[in-house]
Amino acid sequence: MEAQERKNVLAERAATYELLAGLFLQEATAGFLERLRDDAAFADGPLGDYAASLSGVDAEQARIEAAADYAALFLGMSAQPVPPYESVYTSELQLLMQEARDRAVETYRAHGFTAAADFNLPEDHAGVELQFMARLCRAELATLDAGDEAKARRLADVQATFLQEHLLSWMPRLCDDVEKRAKTGLYRGLARMTRQFLEFEREELAE
Repeated sequence: MEAQERKNVLAERAATYELLAGLFLQEATAGFLERLRDDAAFADGPLGDYAASLSGVDAEQARIEAAADYAALFLGMSAQPVPPYESVYTSELQLLMQEARDRAVETYRAHGFTAAADFNLPEDHAGVELQFMARLCRAELATLDAGDEAKARRLADVQATFLQEHLLSWMPRLCDDVEKRAKTGLYRGLARMTRQFLEFEREELAE
């Protein structure tokens, strides 16, 4: 892969991780839904059907519906919520704050990453793990710009390891549950997009 192409791919990967992280971490804003509706880049992807459904729909009403779905799925405001935490999906008793969370935090600290100061949930939240991968992609891009190929390679190795040991160990199952239980196309599309992107990442980081 040519150097500039490699940088372009890293930038695209980082942006995708950031998009997915944002959708898992907080309710979608009306502004985001307007962007989704109007940006042709989303038309052919997993969020395309939902984006098309927003045509002629009041963005604030769409936001309210999406917020209710987010609360039902991720905030426990339903009979069948989808806890977005690695520990719940990987621990024997499906509990929060288990070994997976501790291992994730250890890796974050080793690479100078912390969740936002106002984030007060377990750090193995899907959005935080996705944010960490975005940070690694941005860091690798910066090292390539600085001409430090050896450090860039180490950062790529960290990404590959975190992908295998964390994201791929549970997020496909999370996505299955989200897709089954979501009431809006936004979160069904998010589940499909996340699942597809992780498969892309599996292949990208295996090279």
